[in-house]
Amino acid sequence: MNTLILLDRLPDPLMQDGVAQREALKTLGRQLALQAASQLISLPLRHFALDSDKPHYLLLEGAPAPLGLSISHSGPWVAAAVSACRPLGLDIEQTTRSRNADDLAELLSADEAAWLAAQPEDSLPGDPFWCIWTLKEALGKYCGRRWETPQQTGSIHQLDHYAAHLALPDSGLILAITAPAALDCQLQCGQQKAARVKLQPWPGYLRR
Repeated sequence: MNTLILLDRLPDPLMQDGVAQREALKTLGRQLALQAASQLISLPLRHFALDSDKPHYLLLEGAPAPLGLSISHSGPWVAAAVSACRPLGLDIEQTTRSRNADDLAELLSADEAAWLAAQPEDSLPGDPFWCIWTLKEALGKYCGRRWETPQQTGSIHQLDHYAAHLALPDSGLILAITAPAALDCQLQCGQQKAARVKLQPWPGYLRR
């Protein structure tokens, strides 16, 4: 196992206050990141800290840790991924909102749209809009910038680094993650025990 994702959510009462919610999401994200680092390399929590930059990166005994880190939130949910592979990009989204074909078209270049249309129905783990959205968000974090243009992340059907999805239908969530190499991943939800999960590789990942 080279990657650990911790997933948790805020209590429902906090969802009524936007300011409190934003601060609580940030706090929870930092807590999960530190906890994930501690668990991944089996060192006590006191050895780790987060720097103050955006995006955050992990410190081990005050120096940059040899770990990739990415944090994402959607609604009350927060996910933090820590990996021996770096850089790392993670995005999580609630999929309860329906999106139409026009919404999906806005995310794609002409080449990407043609490639996606040619894919078998079961090649994606869920709604195409949310698969593309989470992938592009994760790619933006991996590259250290946003993804307003295809040139900023590379075409999604010609990726030369690992990208994959994990659908969590019981929670109404989908997660995308990308890294330089394939990930062997465990997921821990709340206080549950971490368990290995099978990521679905993105069909545009050009395996070497």
